Amino acid sequence: MISYQVTAFGEPLTRTERATPAPQGSEVLLRVLAAGVCHTDIHTWEGSYDLGGSKRLSMQQRGVTLPLTLGHETVGEVVAIGPDVPEDVRLGQRYLVYPWIGCGDCKVCRRGGENLCASPRFLGIFRPGGYSDHIVAPHARYLVDIGELRPEQAAPYACSGLTTYSAIRKIPEDVLAEESVVVIGAGGLGLMGVTLLRAMGCGNVVVVEPDGARRGAALAA
Repeated sequence: MISYQVTAFGEPLTRTERATPAPQGSEVLLRVLAAGVCHTDIHTWEGSYDLGGSKRLSMQQRGVTLPLTLGHETVGEVVAIGPDVPEDVRLGQRYLVYPWIGCGDCKVCRRGGENLCASPRFLGIFRPGGYSDHIVAPHARYLVDIGELRPEQAAPYACSGLTTYSAIRKIPEDVLAEESVVVIGAGGLGLMGVTLLRAMGCGNVVVVEPDGARRGAALAA
C-alpha cells in the first residue's frame, strides 16, 4: 500500500510503502478513488492552528501523532471485508467514508454523537486517512453509498458538506422555503452551501462575493 504521509510538520509529504492491511472483524478495506483537500488538512500538515493574537493551537497538543496519512474526505471502492461485516456490503461497491469516528464506547458515542467524542479516532487526523491507495473503515456504518455521484464530486460531502448541512438544518423548513438566505463568500464552503440550499428547497440564495470568478462559480452552482 502506497501512502503519502506527514512525517514532519510543515515538510513535504513522504511517500511510504507497506503491506496492504487485511480487514479484521467489522473492518472494510476500500481502494481510494478520490480524496479531497480540506483546509484542516493544511492546518494539520502545518502542525498548528492560528488562533489570532499570536496564539496557536498545536496539533500535537490535540493528540495528533506522526507519521500521519491525511485525508478525511474520501471515497473508495470495497476490495475486502472482515468476517463480521454485513452481507449487504459487497465487493466493488463505492462509498463515501464518514471520518468523524469516536471511541464507540462512551456515553456520547452511544447517543450517536461520535463527532463529539472526547477520545476521537477521526480518519485522516488521528487514524490513517485517504491520501493513500487504500483506506480502512472500522465498521460498515461509516460507509455512505454515493449512488450515481462521481467519486470526486462526493468526497467533499464528508466535511464541507456536513459543515454547511448542519448549519442549514438550523433554519426551519418553512423559513427556508419562504425567505432568502445570504451566503457570505463563495469559497469551498460557500459553494457547497449554495448547492445544498438549492437542493433543500431554498427559493432564493444571495451570495456576497467580491471576486468575479467565484461569483461566476456561485451562479453556476
